[in-house]
Amino acid sequence: MNGILINAHGTASSLPPVSHAYSLYGDNFMDTLNSIGKISGFKKGDSVFLIGQSATHLFQLITGEVHLYRHSYDGKQILLFRAYDGGFFAEASLNNNKYHCTAICKKDSVIQSFDAKKVCVLLQQNRAFSMAWIDYLSSNLRWQRACVERLNLKSVVDRIIHYLVTEGSPTGEITLQGTLTELAEVLGISREALYRSLALMEKKGVIERTGNKLRIIKI
Repeated sequence: MNGILINAHGTASSLPPVSHAYSLYGDNFMDTLNSIGKISGFKKGDSVFLIGQSATHLFQLITGEVHLYRHSYDGKQILLFRAYDGGFFAEASLNNNKYHCTAICKKDSVIQSFDAKKVCVLLQQNRAFSMAWIDYLSSNLRWQRACVERLNLKSVVDRIIHYLVTEGSPTGEITLQGTLTELAEVLGISREALYRSLALMEKKGVIERTGNKLRIIKI
């Protein structure tokens, strides 16, 4: 399979909270999914699926990194979503005939695919599995809303603080898995604006930077 994944609000350092659904029903949730899953290896640059292809599977990233994209009228890539270890993507294949974006591996990746028709059968026949899946989607929706709210903020500094508070620890600390350039994409700002704002925030003692870690000191 080949493809790319995009998200208008992905995150460079964290995932939607996929693990909470697992906690409701222990290991049974993933055991059930794993029973119908197929694990495949992908190289950096490989596509998982392409926009317009028949939507036959949904996926879970075991290790690596996958980005979902579309292209603008002038050919520029528009990032829709970033999948990191443990994250699901292409869930919409459960009720769509075709993929609406392209999914590309940004690193060598191991991905588990699940036949969409078989997952639909599980949702119809296995109540515990269905409830765990609903919980995952609900958690994901809360995460998406936070991302949308962040993009509505006008100030670059406000977007950075919002990101640290909502995506990091309760104290506003986060370890970036991606680059600052990727974080700029996530925040919907230019790389230069991010660099300037981080430097200013650090100079004023608002944040502390240590390697790939960012931490709020004061607001």
